[in-house]
Amino acid sequence: EPFRDCTAMGRISNSGIQRNGRSALQVTISVSVIGRLIAPCTAAGDNAGRSVRGAVVAKHSQHIGADVNYIAEMAGRFAQFASSHEGAVDASSAAEQARLEEALVSAVSAEDKALIESGVTSSEVSHLEGRDALASMLKLAANIRHAIGAQGSATSCRELSCGENAICQQVQQGVAQCRCVAGYMGDGFVCNPPTSFVEYSLIHPSSGKEELQLADLHVTSLGSSRVAVVYRDISRSNHGYLMVGDAQPLKMSWSAPMLISSQSQVFNPKLVELQGGGGLAIGYRDQNRDGFGILHGVGLSPSEKVEDGKPLKHCVISPPKTFARHQAQSMVLLPLTGSHVVVLFAEHMTGGLASHLLGGAMYGSAVVANVRTDGSLPEMAAKHRFATGPVARLSAAMLSPASFVVAYRRGENDASAPRAEASCMFVQVRDNELVFATQPLSLEPDRTQIWARSVAPISENTFAYTYHSGDEQVTKQAVLRVDPETHQVSLLREPQVIGRGFTPYVGSLSSAGAGDSKQASSLLFTYFTGDSSGNARAQYCRFGSEGESVGCKDMPWSSRELLSVSGARMGDGRAVLVYTDVRGSPYYQLLGLAEPA
Repeated sequence: EPFRDCTAMGRISNSGIQRNGRSALQVTISVSVIGRLIAPCTAAGDNAGRSVRGAVVAKHSQHIGADVNYIAEMAGRFAQFASSHEGAVDASSAAEQARLEEALVSAVSAEDKALIESGVTSSEVSHLEGRDALASMLKLAANIRHAIGAQGSATSCRELSCGENAICQQVQQGVAQCRCVAGYMGDGFVCNPPTSFVEYSLIHPSSGKEELQLADLHVTSLGSSRVAVVYRDISRSNHGYLMVGDAQPLKMSWSAPMLISSQSQVFNPKLVELQGGGGLAIGYRDQNRDGFGILHGVGLSPSEKVEDGKPLKHCVISPPKTFARHQAQSMVLLPLTGSHVVVLFAEHMTGGLASHLLGGAMYGSAVVANVRTDGSLPEMAAKHRFATGPVARLSAAMLSPASFVVAYRRGENDASAPRAEASCMFVQVRDNELVFATQPLSLEPDRTQIWARSVAPISENTFAYTYHSGDEQVTKQAVLRVDPETHQVSLLREPQVIGRGFTPYVGSLSSAGAGDSKQASSLLFTYFTGDSSGNARAQYCRFGSEGESVGCKDMPWSSRELLSVSGARMGDGRAVLVYTDVRGSPYYQLLGLAEPA
């Protein structure tokens, strides 16, 4: 019974250590606090408990400003006390169980037997509670010592309670440590999104072969901790390749690249995971200008192990399916229910009635396709047009499983006509049919030369729209909201400048996904080129549940000048960023987006 308070104390104290971390412990944990933690539990033992408590009081009276070495010493005594009593708890329980079993044999009446059997059960519960209390005491002592940097603080992972976004690692025989998982920074008790970033090579060129030159990288998530990447290999006749990456706790493994199609070149490839799982859709155009829009289905085995540099054994890529002609702009793919996807693209028609128009007829269009994972051709299910006129610079993001927002640049054939170069539109999904809002919203309708852009959800019905204004040479970010009743998009926060200087790319990653946007707050990571040096910069912004900004932090992100950048958030709260520098060398980073509670 006395151990119950110790169990709760151990759990609460361990939780406090996980929240506060090493630096906080060095400042806030006093010897008197350690005394209050140890005293109740050591009192549950015999005179040894009172002697430990007395030592705390005596030592504290001599060292008002005691340092962390003393705290580590007392945590060690605490652990010794708990270890020394494990055997006593087991022996006491065994003796009590033997006494009760003997009494059970001697019992005559059914009522006596029932009472004794109840006592046997209670005795075993008390034994387990005692063991649990001692284990909590050992964990508390190990966590205190480990958090303040004491050597040899834990001999095994069973003695440690690591923080969120951390794991315990047995680094060598008799030495265990808490470590933040890849993508986070901290001491293993508190692991936060990083403020400095670690870069890795995505592909290592084979010995003796020419240097890689990649372009048009794009990444999508695959379940909890995997991603898929497509890219164009300039050094291999502009063919397209697919890779799968597995983000393990402390490292990432990448499969060998797989050729998407030997029949055509691949420009601006995009991919997305099917909502049903087990596969992907890949879209691209086969020429840089005036190309065909192509769609493939890809079947993958979710259980297959990803090994560095080795090809996947279970990967089926369908033959190409043409869905559009005269393609020259990048497309966007989003998942719908089951195995359906929507492809958003810039449509250009030159035949029929369109031949009478200067430059042909142009639209912002969307096709819904049923993409299979068994190697058979994708099937076109529906087609929609959401904008009339030249459309480019498409970006889109799911706001919920049944809705998304699309951002785009719309120009006009007639130079005197009004422009809408920072447009966006809300789209509902009903049984894989698309319902577009009747009126798009245009930010800064009088401004021209609005180029790269990105949209990302930040809370329920709310999203961030980030874009580069070319004539001003600045990157801006606005916050918009979709009215749940009218489905019209309105401006919640005016566009604000977040970066200066030209950037060829803009991207944003949010901790709020399409299925969990009701969370109390979200973290938005936005990346772009932010100064005259051409190096990559990033901004962390926290948003409240109503889409209000509660603080932003700017920081350098990569020391390289980048051309092609893409990011995807995985189900485990981390994100993967893939990119190439101006030489076409590919790299990746892991980025944590979940903050400890």
